[in-house]
Amino acid sequence: MPKTDAARVRAQRGTIALFVAAAVLAAVGVALLLGLGGGERPAGSGSAPRTTAPSSAAVGNGKDDTPPAEASPNAEPSGSHDVPDPDPARVPAPVDEVARAFTTAWASHDARPGRDSSFDDASRRAAAYAAGDLADDLRTHTSGSAGTQQWLSWKDRQVQVTVTVLRVSLPDGAPAPSEDSSFARVIYKLKESPAKGPVTESEEQVALKLRRGADGSWRVVGLPNV
Repeated sequence: MPKTDAARVRAQRGTIALFVAAAVLAAVGVALLLGLGGGERPAGSGSAPRTTAPSSAAVGNGKDDTPPAEASPNAEPSGSHDVPDPDPARVPAPVDEVARAFTTAWASHDARPGRDSSFDDASRRAAAYAAGDLADDLRTHTSGSAGTQQWLSWKDRQVQVTVTVLRVSLPDGAPAPSEDSSFARVIYKLKESPAKGPVTESEEQVALKLRRGADGSWRVVGLPNV
């Protein structure tokens, strides 16, 4: 029994020592926690940073609240220069078309073999775009000596004379076109192409007087400067 009592005493002393050690460790832990609470906290131990929501005044409903710039009362409307001013020298489209066709027929010649037979063939073709006395004159016209000499020169060199109309406009000083009458000035390029030798070009013009007939078609009725 004495040994048993001694062992029990030793066991009680060991238990007491364990309690004391546990108390000491607890005290040390509390001291450490208190020390950390008063000093700087480790990085990352703090709370997460707050995200500030954007102001409703700045965001609004997604639209720019900046007031639009007021248009100046003196500002010209957009596109005001898109439509050009009408050309006062322009003639009506039907007049332009007939003037081009007449001039091309009247000034073109072909002295190559098997083509025109005389200088006056051009006048016969132009008569299709003329009316009244002018049409009659063109159908019966006989060229004078100057025309005959010109034709002989072309025939000898087998020249083809072609016309390129450059512009049709109202002659200077002519009255504005009306519903049934108009003047026109035709500027054209005359090109002489011989079978051999150099090609020659020149710029020519002719003034025409046109009238609209009962059928509504326009015809050339005079050559004021010819």
